[in-house]
Amino acid sequence: MDKNLGYFAKQAAEEVGTNPHTLRRWALELEKAGYKFSRNNKGKDGHRIFYQHDIDTLIVFRDLISQLQDYEMVAKLTLERVEEPVIDELSPIVNEENNPSEPVIVSFTEQELKQYTESIIEETSKRVSTETAEKASAQTAEAIYKRMENLLEQRDHELLIRLNESMEQKKLEVAATKEEETVSWFGRLFGKKK
Repeated sequence: MDKNLGYFAKQAAEEVGTNPHTLRRWALELEKAGYKFSRNNKGKDGHRIFYQHDIDTLIVFRDLISQLQDYEMVAKLTLERVEEPVIDELSPIVNEENNPSEPVIVSFTEQELKQYTESIIEETSKRVSTETAEKASAQTAEAIYKRMENLLEQRDHELLIRLNESMEQKKLEVAATKEEETVSWFGRLFGKKK
């Protein structure tokens, strides 16, 4: 696509990989968040004209919406990601026109370096805290599992002891009943009295 050539919704939608209706919906969300699309003089408000930088912005929007599903938040994030960088003498823009064989010197302002460092620290802190929480959760679950296992073993042991005692008691009762039954009916009728 030519960077200076503008396209209508249908052609832009093909470039972004969606349909024109979805593209218009995304464009409305971006406009609500403050993004400005160029318009021609046709109709009441004019038709949007999409240039390459607009299409690139819509591609970023498309990629984010597939992850977040919240149009308002995605529009804001898209604008943060596609904001034009501040050009000053200390931070030159590196573009595709530079010869790849020549080294490119990139310098940062103190503020840019500080922001970058803070973002890395914040990301690392979040990752470490998440990993620490997961480890603590796993250790707690393991401790609970072991405690439950010990309690179940103790309960089973006590049940076996009581069951054995109960069986011994029944055996004694059965043995006593058998002794009484060994004396026959005739023996009981004519037997000696004790």
